[in-house]
Amino acid sequence: MGERTISIHSSLAFLFVFVIILLSGKNSFSQQFPDCLICHKMQASGQYVHPVYKKGCTSCHTEAHKTGSKAQKYLFAKGVDLCWGCHNKAKFSKKFGHPPVAKGECTSCHDVHATNNPRLLLLPMPKLCYKCHDLAKFLNKSNHAPVDEGKCMSCHDPHSGEIKSLLLADVPALCFQCHEKKKYISEEKKKHHSPVAKGMCRNCHQPHASASKKLLLASTPDMCFVCHEGADFKNKYNHAPFAQGMCMNCHEPHQGDIKNLLLAGTPSLCFNCHNKAEFLKKNQHPPVSAGMCSICHEPHASSTFALLSYPINDGCVLCHPRIAAGAHGRAGLSQIWHPLKDRKYKPSRDGQLSCVSCHSPHSSDSMILFRFPAKTPAEICSNCHKGK
Repeated sequence: MGERTISIHSSLAFLFVFVIILLSGKNSFSQQFPDCLICHKMQASGQYVHPVYKKGCTSCHTEAHKTGSKAQKYLFAKGVDLCWGCHNKAKFSKKFGHPPVAKGECTSCHDVHATNNPRLLLLPMPKLCYKCHDLAKFLNKSNHAPVDEGKCMSCHDPHSGEIKSLLLADVPALCFQCHEKKKYISEEKKKHHSPVAKGMCRNCHQPHASASKKLLLASTPDMCFVCHEGADFKNKYNHAPFAQGMCMNCHEPHQGDIKNLLLAGTPSLCFNCHNKAEFLKKNQHPPVSAGMCSICHEPHASSTFALLSYPINDGCVLCHPRIAAGAHGRAGLSQIWHPLKDRKYKPSRDGQLSCVSCHSPHSSDSMILFRFPAKTPAEICSNCHKGK
């Protein structure tokens, strides 16, 4: 009987102490029994755990299970004010703020306890970003490498910044973090494309994705026509590379050492497509030997065949004015001069008689740039005047 009385008294004593602790206003239940994970295991089940765990759950849940507490989830503050207890508010309150941050919606991106993603993100990058940002705008035929790799934060601050679009740096400094600056703008090069020199990369390129190559806003030549007047580049006859939108077959888009940002000087540039042998025969037209192709030809478009700057004979007499008088090609002592125009000539490209009916405009192995083999002027005649 005595042992039973002692046992009852012990149980009553333990119960009394437990009630006193439970009703105590000085300490919370969690402070008396700090191993929260016995009940809240899920809050710590993740590869990445909120660092504040090291200080204990009561760092945030200061009134955990405290009798009479009116604090939501026993937290010492509400919403984003809770986060400012540890995080420096100034870093999240710069000139341009990410809308969720500006609204204090930290938990729209972050889990407050634990997750399997770095920085306690709810989803891996870039899936998290696509919860708000339209995925279709970031995927196309041509995609920026950081976007493809989900490295949004290579260019953007996720919280706030001093630069529009939350960029980590101004353009082009931001671009040069990956792209080698000297390949785009350097003092070593003499010529720079105006938008590049002004750091206006986005005047030509999309930062995320594009339907055009090189992330261009539009395919060439339409991209070029945003600044360059399209009417100046289109005519009855168009240079083949230009007609096919291959502007960069001749021009550097960023910088170069040659006028008009050409890939090479003339005539070397021209010989990338045109057969060099046709221009370097025994006798050469002086403008050809001097590499002055643009003296006679337009590089983009012309109203005259062969992209000539002037109708065939009109161009010739600019340098050969004596021929304009009509005194040309006289046979012996005859006063009859050879006609230079207004006659049909089928072998000619335009079907008309002209200077190039007899003379090669570029080079020839015959005298006086004759188009046909001839050792004397008279020998050229037999090519048209058979048997005379």
